[in-house]
Amino acid sequence: MLFCWGGSLPAAQSVKEMIKQTTVKWFDTVQLVVLIAVSPLFIFPKPRLWWILFLIPLLWLIRKIVKKRFVEPTPLGLPMFIFLAAVFVTTLRVEDFSHSLPKIAGAFFAIAFFYAIIALLKTDKLIKWAAALFLVGGFFFSLVGLLGMPTFKVKHLHILMKIKDKLPRIDFGLPGAELGFAPTVVGGILLLIIPLFLVMAIHAWKHKKDTRGNKIFLVLLIIGLLVTGSVLLLTQARGAWAGLFISTVIIGLLFLFTLMKKKKIYAAVLIGLVVVGIIAGIGIYSITHADQLRPGLKQAEGTLLFRIQLWDLTVPVISDNPLWGIGLNNFRLIPEVRYFLSHPHNQFLDVAVELGIPSLAAFLAILLAMGYMCMQVWKKSQDSWMRMAVLGLGWGQLAHLFFCLTDAIPPGAKVGILFWISLALITAAFNYNLSRQGREGTQRNE
Repeated sequence: MLFCWGGSLPAAQSVKEMIKQTTVKWFDTVQLVVLIAVSPLFIFPKPRLWWILFLIPLLWLIRKIVKKRFVEPTPLGLPMFIFLAAVFVTTLRVEDFSHSLPKIAGAFFAIAFFYAIIALLKTDKLIKWAAALFLVGGFFFSLVGLLGMPTFKVKHLHILMKIKDKLPRIDFGLPGAELGFAPTVVGGILLLIIPLFLVMAIHAWKHKKDTRGNKIFLVLLIIGLLVTGSVLLLTQARGAWAGLFISTVIIGLLFLFTLMKKKKIYAAVLIGLVVVGIIAGIGIYSITHADQLRPGLKQAEGTLLFRIQLWDLTVPVISDNPLWGIGLNNFRLIPEVRYFLSHPHNQFLDVAVELGIPSLAAFLAILLAMGYMCMQVWKKSQDSWMRMAVLGLGWGQLAHLFFCLTDAIPPGAKVGILFWISLALITAAFNYNLSRQGREGTQRNE
């Protein structure tokens, strides 16, 4: 009896240790699967199911118990915490919770999904597969966006209009998009996808002779590039076109500067000149059209004058609510704003007016940290495909940034999840290369 009892104790400990190791190993996979399974409840939330928001802190609490960390450490830690805190405060301050709930739930889910992705993508193979799935998702998004776009009110380019009018129109009946998908939103999101298609096609072209699989992959990438590029053209989203053009010029010049001395100085000067040029251009345009910016004078929607008037309306609201903003999805409730205008047509003003100036600072810090991570992976990664993938992702984010100067995809917007997935792929690549350098440094010391 005593012998049996003594022999069973190590066996019980062994089983307990095995269960613990299995839980640690598979928790992040289970976490991502759970988030995907409940995603409809966050993307299309119901006021009576508000309690689903507690699922995210619950998952993070369980992760703390299992893996000793609430979330994976990243260079985005502090600004992400400030941004998340602002979203939480929004849930306490808004007068009409049911009205703000779609954006609140969407913002919580996007951040949770971001952390779930980087927690799982710990190997180069997983990152490669995730990047491929991102491209597949972007491809199908372009098709759904094209078919779900309404007929244009204003015809900018008649040739494109004729092509668009011949395509079928599908009413997907999604909440928040009863009138169809806004062409500017479709164009802005495609900016995150198209550069990645392009750079991966270039990479596949260089290695097309290696295997038959690379040739097939190259053909698929070219098809994806042609389809997404065509959809971007058909959206007639001039802000998205400008964003892609400006970012392409900057990326091209940065590559040129890598062949020159003092490249960092030149790059900084270039970016500074671009930003100053945009601000000066808007300023000159505003001054020359000052007589058309009188209060109460309606401008044609979609024009720069219309946007400038909207910005002038937004700034005083920010100054009246500088700390926490007016709450997510509440911009359209401002008396001077027509209800269907859900944002001030500037991403940074939108964050400031709905979440406050500290949140804007946090959002800017996230973008700066993202740029830093892209540069680090480009300079230090030993995997050529990963360097190219981060180049495409960073290029897309840069194009999206310029697009956001004259338009916005508000925090918590459904399609905004692609922004956070792109950010997660960049962060995962950075973390992978950082851990790889650490392992190699340890091996050298040994």
